Amino acid sequence: MDLRLLHGAHGSPGRGPLSGAALLGLILATEASAWHGRVALEGHGALLNSGANGPLANVNFGYALRGGVEHARWGLFAHVEQSAWLGTELGGGVVPGVLNIGVGVEHRFAGGLIRSSVTVGPSVLLFATALDRAGSVGVFIDLRPLGLRWALDSRLTLGFDPLTVALVAPVLTGFPLVRNQFRSAVVLEVSL
Repeated sequence: MDLRLLHGAHGSPGRGPLSGAALLGLILATEASAWHGRVALEGHGALLNSGANGPLANVNFGYALRGGVEHARWGLFAHVEQSAWLGTELGGGVVPGVLNIGVGVEHRFAGGLIRSSVTVGPSVLLFATALDRAGSVGVFIDLRPLGLRWALDSRLTLGFDPLTVALVAPVLTGFPLVRNQFRSAVVLEVSL
């Protein structure tokens, strides 16, 4: 690298056009070995939900795929899930529910045994209701205060999130379709 790009015309440090970019590149290159990837497959379910004028006892279940990176105790990830609904207000049958897509951040502590995370993104309604069309887009927020993780070997981890709180709101206009889902989840993670 031409060091004149890092210095000004008179050799003073920090005034060249690439000084900030070069410093960032140096930091990332130094820290690259500390970052590693991870993918996870999850199954989740909920028996209790709350929604505007809806019954408390509704069943939701689904699966999710997460992929991201982590450094030390912090991680960033992308999250995609499909959540099917079974509820009394829907005639008792299973409907496709929603597709939730989000980005999130996590923190691991207690030597990696405990994990907390939050995910935010859009929620897409996958079926038409009497009032709403399929494809309506709202908001999705997933909060996981304390999840347990057990290392099965050097790359494979089993997780259990006993209580997650998900706000699933695929319709925000007219008569909003909003569900607060109190879920439990089982997760299988692979470190890359």
